[in-house]
Amino acid sequence: MAVPAFLAPIANAPRPQKIIFGVIGLVVIGAAAYFLLLSPLMVKVEQLTAQNQKLQTELLQARALATEVGRLKREIAQLEESLKGLVTRLPNERETPPLYRSVSDAAFQSGLAVSLFQPREAVIKDYYAEIPIVFTAEGSYHQFGTFFERMARLPRVVTVGDLKISGTALPRPAGGAAAPPPSSTGSTRGELVLSTYMYRPVGSPPPPKAPGAK
Repeated sequence: MAVPAFLAPIANAPRPQKIIFGVIGLVVIGAAAYFLLLSPLMVKVEQLTAQNQKLQTELLQARALATEVGRLKREIAQLEESLKGLVTRLPNERETPPLYRSVSDAAFQSGLAVSLFQPREAVIKDYYAEIPIVFTAEGSYHQFGTFFERMARLPRVVTVGDLKISGTALPRPAGGAAAPPPSSTGSTRGELVLSTYMYRPVGSPPPPKAPGAK
């Protein structure tokens, strides 16, 4: 087979020159293979490695987030259970008038002579409405104590505030002697403000106006 003309000088060159030309050719082929084939592949490998590291980081973050979401869901469930327990102690709009009757009945059953039982306008809070009840009655200390015990046993929350207790003055005996101190069985006038609370979801309309005084 005839050697091409441009390769004739190499083919006819001495053996050492052929070796040198062969080495140079291999170097040229190796460099061309590196720059044309290996270099783009190495760049692609580096990109894939960086992408893999990024995905691994995102995966770890997603796992941590999933764990956090599970914990938050458990806490929310616990808070919802606690909220349900609290809401059961707060009357809703329909249960408020029966609660008024329960408080009034507790006063009469305790033997108090009620002269004023007046629910006032509700005070709107974030998640509940506070309904004050102006309450005035007369009775003994024991009867007032019984009334407060009945309030504490109600299934709904009723608090006592602005309590003013005053004993009825006894007449001074003849001869200028000092009047005896009032006893626990003497007549006592109590003026206080009872407060009950109604659960009010955010965005709900205001509660109805309180009924008139009794």
